[in-house]
Amino acid sequence: FKMLKVGLPMGAVKNALQRDGLDPSMMDLDPEKSITSQLNKEEDIIDNGPPLKDDPQYSKYFKMLKMGLPMGAVQNAMQRDGLDPSIMDLDPEKSMEYQKAMANRKVKKKKTQVKEPKKPKVRRKKIYWSPIEESKIDDNSIWSMIKGSFDFESMKIDQDEFESLFTDTSDPKAKKKVAADKPAASKQKKSVQVIDAKRGMNGGIILARLKIEFSALADMVNNMDSGKLDDTQLKALREFLPTKEEKTAIDQYVKNASSTEESKQAAINDFCACEKYMLAMMKVEMADEKFQCMLFKYQFDHKLNELMNGVTTLINACEEVQKSVRLRKLMAMILMLGNQINTGGSGRMAHGFTLDALLKLDEAKAFDKKTSVLQYLVKLVKVNEPDLLNVHEEMPS
Repeated sequence: FKMLKVGLPMGAVKNALQRDGLDPSMMDLDPEKSITSQLNKEEDIIDNGPPLKDDPQYSKYFKMLKMGLPMGAVQNAMQRDGLDPSIMDLDPEKSMEYQKAMANRKVKKKKTQVKEPKKPKVRRKKIYWSPIEESKIDDNSIWSMIKGSFDFESMKIDQDEFESLFTDTSDPKAKKKVAADKPAASKQKKSVQVIDAKRGMNGGIILARLKIEFSALADMVNNMDSGKLDDTQLKALREFLPTKEEKTAIDQYVKNASSTEESKQAAINDFCACEKYMLAMMKVEMADEKFQCMLFKYQFDHKLNELMNGVTTLINACEEVQKSVRLRKLMAMILMLGNQINTGGSGRMAHGFTLDALLKLDEAKAFDKKTSVLQYLVKLVKVNEPDLLNVHEEMPS
């Protein structure tokens, strides 16, 4: 550093360091700070504390996880006891003190890094169909008959419109940032949610429409009395009977909170509507079998008549589908369009698809969030094969 002060250039000083067997990069460090602090030569932190899972303050919550309770229920229990629920995200094999010390060190060491902006990638809309492997396609199937019927390049298609609808080069992170700036909705009272949150929400919607006490519902099922419930409502109630895992989780949660009758009732009151219904149904023996009997009784006459009429319709419909030339062409156009949207005309192409994919054509939206694949298909058919719009004439059944 004295050589620098007398006016020698940095290159000459570094050459002198290298000649003396020293690291020339030392000259790039801050001359006002020690070498040890700048090279991050800190002493290792030794973990002398008990593992988090064995810590007397937190061990019972890790035991609850072992018993099968969901993480959300365990964290709710910690919050109820006045503890930080985020502790469950730490490493259970290391002590609390050690992990806090390591977190503080990481904060000190963290440096701001300037990242070069990445070029936006071309994103494609996807039709999530179930493609059929070429080896599983029979020679007499519709997919063999329509193979090579349409080529995307030979179709009358506005290429710019297609690209704007089904490809996107904008940065998705920018959209997320705009969404994050919107004011958050007011928070509602948080329930325990021992079961899956989405399942609990769907079950709550069904139960809210019935307006029947859960204990009364349990008595009706136990006596196999459907009352004014129709088959749709019975099916929905049966769908939300507790599974074996849900029974274990609910039962365990109630037991852990049942130090007194008052605490037990408080824990039950914290349940969402679907969990309260499940708790009531856990007291009904053979609940699933009883629901099946009620449904069979309710639907027997209707299903018998429906079956007889349906068999005749099915036979006629099968013959019409096999003979329809327009249907074959339409399916070929759907296959061609789906492959173009999913792959851009290159890569692994589907040779066929299962029929449930037809229902997804209306669900799959373009990047404008207005135009569905079905709407674009109709437009394509009108321009190239307008006669296919009359496909229903060949299948009156």
